[in-house]
Amino acid sequence: MQNMAEKVTHLTHDALKSIVENKDGTTQYFVQILNVDTDREMTVKSGSISECICSDGFAKMKMQILNLSPSTLANISKYKPIIKIQELMMKSSFYIIKKHEVIYLDKGIVGQPYEYDVYKSMNYTNPNGNTEIQFPKAPHTLSLNSNKKLSILKQQSQQTNENINSDQQQGKSAIKLSIQQKQQQSKPAIQKIEHQNQYPAYDQNLLKISELYPGMRGFKIKGRITTKTDITQFKSGKGNLFSIEIIDSEKSTIQGVFFNASCDRFYKEIEIGKVYYFENGQVKTNRFSSKNQNQSEYQIHFEEASKIISALEDQQIDAFPFNIKTIGDIDNLQQDDKCDVLGVITEVKPTTQITTKSGENKAKKNITIFDQTQRGIDIVLWGTQAEKWQFQKDEIVAFRGLKVTDYQAIRSLTVTNSTTYEKDISKLQKINKFQEFYQFYDENKDFIESKPKESKKKFALSYIEQIKKDFEGQRNNKLTKFYEIKAYITTIFSKSMFYTACENCKRKVTEVPQTKLYHCQHCNQNYPIPSYKYFFSAKIADTTGNLTVNVSNDQGQSILKHSCDEFAKSNQKEDIVKRATFQQFRFLIIAKMETYNDEIKPRFQIQSIIQDDVVSDNEELYNQIQQMLNIKTE
Repeated sequence: MQNMAEKVTHLTHDALKSIVENKDGTTQYFVQILNVDTDREMTVKSGSISECICSDGFAKMKMQILNLSPSTLANISKYKPIIKIQELMMKSSFYIIKKHEVIYLDKGIVGQPYEYDVYKSMNYTNPNGNTEIQFPKAPHTLSLNSNKKLSILKQQSQQTNENINSDQQQGKSAIKLSIQQKQQQSKPAIQKIEHQNQYPAYDQNLLKISELYPGMRGFKIKGRITTKTDITQFKSGKGNLFSIEIIDSEKSTIQGVFFNASCDRFYKEIEIGKVYYFENGQVKTNRFSSKNQNQSEYQIHFEEASKIISALEDQQIDAFPFNIKTIGDIDNLQQDDKCDVLGVITEVKPTTQITTKSGENKAKKNITIFDQTQRGIDIVLWGTQAEKWQFQKDEIVAFRGLKVTDYQAIRSLTVTNSTTYEKDISKLQKINKFQEFYQFYDENKDFIESKPKESKKKFALSYIEQIKKDFEGQRNNKLTKFYEIKAYITTIFSKSMFYTACENCKRKVTEVPQTKLYHCQHCNQNYPIPSYKYFFSAKIADTTGNLTVNVSNDQGQSILKHSCDEFAKSNQKEDIVKRATFQQFRFLIIAKMETYNDEIKPRFQIQSIIQDDVVSDNEELYNQIQQMLNIKTE
């Protein structure tokens, strides 16, 4: 076995024979991957398993490899990776490589290996076999001059890589050294980030973000920090963390996470927008990754052995990785999707203090942004962002990493810990879609409304039959859907139609017999006279069926044409209810599964009553008729 402090020059002779015949899974073999069957990839709890053909230079056979990097899979036709098997599991005729290191990406096949059964039948001989890795001769590209600083850097580079062949160091196809080599050659971790500017000579043995995979350590990448969160506490209160996002020259991104000691050590040392070398840490699967554009698939968990070193500015690494969506585009996104927006601020509301459900007081601020689709949308800022981020009316701003939310069917965007913004016009000009927006803004800035229309999510017209079908037999207690329907009110259940409410929080209050005051437990306030709020059930019907729905205060007032205070004191309640029956409305229904008394069942509520849009309805009807005519013609 090669000493891993030296350059690996050979595959392990008779590695496959030792594995198959001797069942030796303890030796750390060096083998070559010749091919990957992408059609036979499997996903397991630990990651993905790829079926590969591996060779020791004399024989080849099928082996399964856990968590091959995406770049290896993508470039297998171009490169034949040399790997070190770190952990091997053998079961029956299956040989699963659970852990490995990519040592070198070779363009050719080492030797002319036989199929293992053929190699065995020839008494383990192969006249054309070979284990020697043929390293390419690379040109000497670093031209030294009399600059003393460059000379010193070269000496440092030679000291830290004293066991690496100089041809290896200079070639663009340089060997990917083993992780153990890198760790042994690295100096002990420093307590602060090295701020000296690093010259291109330090770009040796860099990996791309796309080449990282779960479980990997000892890597070195170069990238720009595009986001940096505030330090937050664990929910248990027993630790701190913050995170960053790194982008490289291929526009690949990865999240970096710092816990406790590494959080304290690095937080003040790294800055958004700067380029750094990142060394060592552990690559893990990001549990929170999703289809959202700003969420990377993997995370780097930085540790005590990690190094983050300041680098020279690199124009190849994008400083403004925005992927702008117009406000019109946001209609097509799902709740909790992430997006970037660019527009002009038309309104900044004062910061308010909100009491959350957990009883925590939190700052909140709403701003409204307007873009070339001639629509506006609210952006909600929370906590320190609401308190510290300052915006002015008529400012042009780009936001990155906002989350899409729906509240009472009105679309808005919310900042997250990873949200960033840019107001510098010279930098905004580099963002895609900026010129399109700015041309619109320049022509219309004197006419843009100060309070643009709310961005309400639009829903296709549905039917009660469809609602029932969607929720029939459902057991998913998180399922929530919105439906827009036209229906008649056929019954209003009048047994209990309202409740006594707090004037402040609108929650139910109870009368205290001793004082004859109404007490709100939430606000801890007493009232001589309560406020009254509607909450009742009704049955609605269309041509496909009927549905029982809940009606809250605002919608009840629209249906009954009386405020609840008036209705509660009226002697003509029955007549008011009769007059409201058999009216037709356009309802927005929210349907959700809920658990009540350990039983999961659907609950339907009128979210709002929509004013008929005659023009839009006629256009929709026209399009449907046109589609039917086209089908008949075809």
